Amino acid sequence: MLMTPGPTEIPESVRKAMAKEILNPDIDEDFFEFYHGLEKKVIEVYGTEDDILILGGEGILGLEAAVASAIKKGDKVLCISNGIFGDGFADFVKMYGGELVMVNSSYDEPLKVKEVESKVDEEEFKAATMVHCETPTGVLNDLGKILEILEDHGVLSIVDAVSSLGGTEVPVHKMDICIGGSQKCFSSPPGLTTISVSEYAWEVMEEKEQNSYYTNLPIWKDMWFGDEYFPYTHLVSNLYALDESMNIILDEGLDKVFARHKKMAELCRESVYDMDLEIYPSDESLSSPTVTAIKIDGKALKVQKKMKEEHDILVATSLGELEDEILRIGHMGHNAHEEKVVRTMDALGDVLERM
Repeated sequence: MLMTPGPTEIPESVRKAMAKEILNPDIDEDFFEFYHGLEKKVIEVYGTEDDILILGGEGILGLEAAVASAIKKGDKVLCISNGIFGDGFADFVKMYGGELVMVNSSYDEPLKVKEVESKVDEEEFKAATMVHCETPTGVLNDLGKILEILEDHGVLSIVDAVSSLGGTEVPVHKMDICIGGSQKCFSSPPGLTTISVSEYAWEVMEEKEQNSYYTNLPIWKDMWFGDEYFPYTHLVSNLYALDESMNIILDEGLDKVFARHKKMAELCRESVYDMDLEIYPSDESLSSPTVTAIKIDGKALKVQKKMKEEHDILVATSLGELEDEILRIGHMGHNAHEEKVVRTMDALGDVLERM
């Protein structure tokens, strides 16, 4: 059983959708009609009126494409980070010649709102990057106030919401670029990035001379929205899967989906406390409803291995320096169901007791 925080287990109906006979995405009008329908469903799940792009590539493509399309050499960019993926945004900014300014918090602390406000009051920024859910540590960032500050100062906001979209409420309406991915709460196979783009974001990107092709977002406005022609041959079977994943979410209803994720997070953490373990971060109010990070000091890799060998359940550890310190349970999408969470936590309890 796959209980990692992405990729998640895939529902049977989604797997079956991938097996459908493909249409030609370059010339078949029936495919264009299907794709327009999929766009509408993704827009509904995002809760936005902005344009939606669906790119052929895993979520990291979206992060790089957003920076590559909006940032030119010398642009000052504010990277707001309290985690590995927030730090990763900084790498992309430097890669594309941006002038980087960091506002860092510890990985178990919230983002520094006052410092962000001070920075944008003092300096002029083209854009700011941030992460809604830092999956490696299970931290969900409250972005509301920061997004308001950036909007008031005309700073383009670029947000990684890959592991929160479809699992909890995301303030997409306040974001200029919001990046999602198929393999997290959508419970679709890895391979697609979803991106919402505001009118202001289009304006910023169109001012920049684009020097790439696959990471060029404005090309979609010219080719797909303009001439109804994809920049490249699209991933048809993955799109069929994503369409069914959207059907599952919308049929259940977003409010019920969010409530289910919240309930499963609470169930998971109650079990953690019953085992006299601690979650990461120590302040549970910072924890995401889509993933629980558990402190397993110096034993996470061993516990992960034993859970797979002895209970046929794959969970994740963290990344970087925290790899052997944290065990992560992904209760997102198709994984956010009581029988799966209970089975996983029972297995964890068994492994820890015998260790």
